[in-house]
Amino acid sequence: MKKHLIGRRSLLAATASLLAPFPMAHAQAGFPEKPIRLVVPFSAGGGTDVLGRLLARSMSQSLGQQVVVDNVTGAGGVIGAQQVARAAKDGYTLMIGTPGSIQINPAMQPDIKYNVDKDFMPVSQFSDSATVLVVNKDSPWKTVQELIAAAREKPGALNYGSAGVGSFAHFSAEMFLMLAGVKMTHVPYRGTAQAIADLRAGILQAEFENLPGVLPLVKDNQLRALAVGSARRSSFLPDLPTIIEAGVKGYESSSWTGLFAPAGLPAPVLARLEKAVADAARDPEVLKTLKELGAEPVGSRSTEFAAFLARRRPAVVETVAASGMAVK
Repeated sequence: MKKHLIGRRSLLAATASLLAPFPMAHAQAGFPEKPIRLVVPFSAGGGTDVLGRLLARSMSQSLGQQVVVDNVTGAGGVIGAQQVARAAKDGYTLMIGTPGSIQINPAMQPDIKYNVDKDFMPVSQFSDSATVLVVNKDSPWKTVQELIAAAREKPGALNYGSAGVGSFAHFSAEMFLMLAGVKMTHVPYRGTAQAIADLRAGILQAEFENLPGVLPLVKDNQLRALAVGSARRSSFLPDLPTIIEAGVKGYESSSWTGLFAPAGLPAPVLARLEKAVADAARDPEVLKTLKELGAEPVGSRSTEFAAFLARRRPAVVETVAASGMAVK
């Protein structure tokens, strides 16, 4: 009798073990079965928020479930990133990531409470916006090399502005100064608008800005663009050289956005989300809006996005260390 009971229990256990994976597999196959939360770790109305909402709207159509934007602000994107790092690994909590939240902040803050490699899975890069080096329209410099020569002649005499210490503009400028081997003085502001206003007024001599923020001013000849920081020329300013072409080897800086999930996302869920971003990057309405914003669509594979991030990381770490941007 005892042998019979043991055999029956073994059979039940074996049956349970065989059936156990099926509910999870079914759930993954049916993903998504409820609304998805997309964390934008910056305030509403900013550039990242606009792009995040654009992506969310297109993904909602592609996935057949609402993708709801949740602005979780604080600490330059750190608070929102921390929330997503601790979220369930089921694809229902995602984040729109940027260079600041994914690469610059972790390099600046050694005690940050998330590890990008261990806590996040890069799903797909959504967009890319070139950094552009701009000067006052009446400045004497018409090329990058002329600006470098002026900075070399009087180290620290030229001022450049940014939206604050640790901002993307600050980082982009410091990378340029490091690679060009020159010194300029950083003037941090509490936002981009005032920095651009002072550049136009001649109080500042240069600025490294995200292309969408200055493109209208460049086209209206209110600012002079010297070069773009992307690896390739921008389709928005095709006659403008890259900073690499202008003689600063190794310089690459662009303000990208991408979709991230907590690490450990099931493969079927990853594939579904990856496709949704790729669909968004081909959506005519999305393409129209991106063009108006001065951003390029991407829609990369997860592996491609991971390789892109790995290629960018060493320059970020080196720049932060060399510039003294790191929090001590």
